[in-house]
Amino acid sequence: MKQIILIGFLTAFLTATTPLRAQTAPRDSDSRKGSRLELGRTVGSRKPTTPALTVKRFSLAPSTTAVNLDRAAAIRKNAPINEYYRSLLVARSATKLTTRSASPESAPATTAEARIGAEQELRADDRMYSNDRITVSNIYPNPASESAQIDYQITGQVNEAKLILLNILGSPVAEYDMQQNDRKVHVATRELATGYYFYQLSVDGKKVATKKLLVRHQ
Repeated sequence: MKQIILIGFLTAFLTATTPLRAQTAPRDSDSRKGSRLELGRTVGSRKPTTPALTVKRFSLAPSTTAVNLDRAAAIRKNAPINEYYRSLLVARSATKLTTRSASPESAPATTAEARIGAEQELRADDRMYSNDRITVSNIYPNPASESAQIDYQITGQVNEAKLILLNILGSPVAEYDMQQNDRKVHVATRELATGYYFYQLSVDGKKVATKKLLVRHQ
């Protein structure tokens, strides 16, 4: 009896397990394949994978070699310009040194020449007329009040020399002869009215110079 029950139990067990084994597909040698359920599920749901992009770092700064090459090219390009300005600076410095070194030596000579020139100009300004025969100074003081005078010197052959005083209209007011052995002419202005007059030099009948005199009484 026990044997019959055991055989029936085994038969029922085997009958129950056989459909389950049929539903499961055997796996082949490919490890990526599974059961039919797995194949149906994975084939529809699997998505194509995009290859990952390789991340690269891009540097904005130029390379050290390029910077050095550009700097060397700029230096070679600017070398003639720098040399030109350097020569100008050297030339200016040399000129300044030459001027400074020459200034102390030339200063006394320049001062002496200026002084002599000023004296000559003053003497020329003080002269009314001068040639190789006669030299006549300007009248002084000017303006005059009581009197005025003129210095003169006759060094050559002069037949006649006169000083003529004229009013503003050109009419003669007074005449003064110049003697060869004399050196001054005194002009009386006390009796003259205040105003402008002219004094004129005549040599051998020729009028050679005319200047202005102011008479002003205090």
